[in-house]
Amino acid sequence: MKSVLLFVAVFCVATAGSVLSQVLGGQSPVAPRPDGFVFCSDHDNGQPVPLYGRCQKRQIGSLNCGEKVKVVARNGDVLRIIPASERAPRFVDAAAISRQPDKFVPFDNDSGVPDRGPIDCSAAIERRPWVDGFMVCAPGQNSVPAYLSQCSHSSSASLACGERVTVRARRGDMLQISTATNLQAHVALASSVSQRPDKFVPFDDASGVVDEGAHDCGNLPDRSITAPHAIFVPEPEYTDQARKKKINGTVVVSLTVTVDGTTREIKVVKGLGYGLDEKAVEAVSRWKFSPALKDGQPIEKEINAEVSFYLY
Repeated sequence: MKSVLLFVAVFCVATAGSVLSQVLGGQSPVAPRPDGFVFCSDHDNGQPVPLYGRCQKRQIGSLNCGEKVKVVARNGDVLRIIPASERAPRFVDAAAISRQPDKFVPFDNDSGVPDRGPIDCSAAIERRPWVDGFMVCAPGQNSVPAYLSQCSHSSSASLACGERVTVRARRGDMLQISTATNLQAHVALASSVSQRPDKFVPFDDASGVVDEGAHDCGNLPDRSITAPHAIFVPEPEYTDQARKKKINGTVVVSLTVTVDGTTREIKVVKGLGYGLDEKAVEAVSRWKFSPALKDGQPIEKEINAEVSFYLY
């Protein structure tokens, strides 16, 4: 008995020492951040999913249908996520993020994502000051383009010459702004926003606007392209061999979504065998999509998809 107690004591001390050494070394156990996929239901008509700040006071961005994100935690009926185009966590309705790209599977208690409970937004949050600015048009132009982010390749809004805007922050050679009719944050070239309506006065270091620095857009996807959205996904068939062996799992395929929403060039990337790979290809060949869009025009787009086989 004494030897058993001694072993337990040594194990506990060793475990505690390991955790303590991680803490002292600046390390801490990190919760897994699984991939999630933006899910748009049929009645959403492929509209972008809104992103919010911590207490969902205002919309600060959006995500396209099918876009991949990292899921950090659950907070009540919202998920804390990190989009591919951001470094900081954002918040989105839990019903808009799926564990699978081809069908909606919620991040529930079985997903492994930590549940940190609803966020307490009762305390007042200190906000940095925002200031007024005025849009300035270049010669020969009657409007100024604005973008959803610094890394956007196409404009998302046009602002009238002289229009009053709220300047939130500087980001490199751009300013984050919003308007009285659209509180969603956009960005515009700093050279097109003036502190005064009668003459151009730039928002420089002396303007008092916080400089958050420029984003690195080198590895970001082309934000002018909207991903395809599956609208008809028939279930695959099981083979008798796989059913007898009780095979469960996922087949990953690559495919090209055409401009009319059909599929072609379907190839198995990761298979299960037992005839399920062929059944996955057969099922995907019948899938229908809303095609990918570039600057509002349909284009062909190569994507990966998962076909799940589960016996219940």
